[in-house]
Amino acid sequence: MNNTLLTLLLFFSIACSDKQDIVLHTNSISDILTYNQLLQQIGKERLYRSVEEPNVDGSLGRNKDGYFHVRFQINMTTISDYVIVSEDIQALETLYATIAYAFQHQESDGGFELVVPEEILNASYYTPPGPGDLLSGTAFFASSLGLTLMSLDNSQWYNQSAQTRGVREAITFMRPQFENMLNYLMSGSEILIQMDAQAPNRLLFDALAYYSLGEYLTRNDAIALAHEFMHAALAQTDTVEGYFIEGGGWDSSYNGVAIKLAMELYLLTEDTETKVLLKSGFLDATVWQLSRISANGEISTEGNTRVYEGGESFLGAEKGVDYVKVAKALLYFGYLTCEPAIVELGDAVIDYYN
Repeated sequence: MNNTLLTLLLFFSIACSDKQDIVLHTNSISDILTYNQLLQQIGKERLYRSVEEPNVDGSLGRNKDGYFHVRFQINMTTISDYVIVSEDIQALETLYATIAYAFQHQESDGGFELVVPEEILNASYYTPPGPGDLLSGTAFFASSLGLTLMSLDNSQWYNQSAQTRGVREAITFMRPQFENMLNYLMSGSEILIQMDAQAPNRLLFDALAYYSLGEYLTRNDAIALAHEFMHAALAQTDTVEGYFIEGGGWDSSYNGVAIKLAMELYLLTEDTETKVLLKSGFLDATVWQLSRISANGEISTEGNTRVYEGGESFLGAEKGVDYVKVAKALLYFGYLTCEPAIVELGDAVIDYYN
């Protein structure tokens, strides 16, 4: 455990914004910042560094080579986060293109087409996905969409500017498609909670999908389900070290993803009890994560259960550390705790892997 960073976290007090003073006490994390306010603290320059540029048609990730599945649109939040802070109309229109692209491939049951590239279909490693895999992939995308929609909904510029009217109306028109997707995920919730039972990061993706879309669409049934997934994930932390347990042990990539998602849920909810629960989960897990990162930004994979040299693969390629999400988690935590050293470490992670 990095004792210096732990001491800083527990005892450092500072006013970290010209706009508002956040005084930290021992073991405290800000409970007054909203998601959009935290993005403002991070700033558009930092957010822009992580933006994934889509193709002209709005495709992201592996969809850029031809539509594969909606899960690969997950990085739309890198664009929406930038939009919230920059208030850039061109970036907003690009964001809309990524949403529209996804829903061009929605099926009547609310799920999405799967179009497996021929080279993967013919590969020895390929196994056709089951219903649970498709639900899980859709939940990844839905968590990103829900976060995007909630952040837009809480933006004064988005809601009131004449510039944004066209995109606002287009997104509002898509509301029945969002409802259909949420219904698809709700109908598959028992499959999801069984399939993701031993993967807290995926349970938190599911929770964020249900919660954010539930809030946006005023669906209390989805919000209640989000809490079920949230509790299942938070029950899976190591009682000594605090990390989220993946594959029976620790993993510095998946733990980083889990704390990012837990902090996003923390920032979105206004319920005090839920905030306390989430904070107790991500605090120790983040302190453990800090112990796995060198000052130059390198994330150690030594002892990982899933992501390491010779570890898990996805679609024929060995998994690498999800440094973008780890860096984002550090930025969240640095501003929530008013700790500049952790913000700088988040910058160092991006610098190291770029």
